[in-house]
Amino acid sequence: MPRIAARRLALLLLLPACHTWRPVALAPNTDFGRYSKVRVERREQSTNPAVGAAAGSAGASYSRVALYGVWVKGDTLFGWQTGRSTAQAIPVADVRRAEERRFSGWRTTLLVVAIPVGVIVGFVAAVYATPGGY
Repeated sequence: MPRIAARRLALLLLLPACHTWRPVALAPNTDFGRYSKVRVERREQSTNPAVGAAAGSAGASYSRVALYGVWVKGDTLFGWQTGRSTAQAIPVADVRRAEERRFSGWRTTLLVVAIPVGVIVGFVAAVYATPGGY
């Protein structure tokens, strides 16, 4: 694997450590901000009885959707979904759970401290493991 590809892979694997999903309340006339990302789990009615039985309630299943630039107006949640040119509208009554993606300072700090410490410990271990090492 080329060195640049390994660095890109490491960056992609480490990025989620800086963010976390936190539950949010959907109050009327709430604006989460233009660049906010909210993950919504909503109820969907299904005509398939097997789906309803698996979900635990007759005819109800749940789907997740991530929306950007989310706001609540009255009893409806609005937001932009990737790849769509119009805002999506979801009744708040159909939302089972909503989570907002937020920056996690302590996770980022832990990541920034743990990587250099791990590299130093690995280097010291490699030096002591080689013949003629200290």
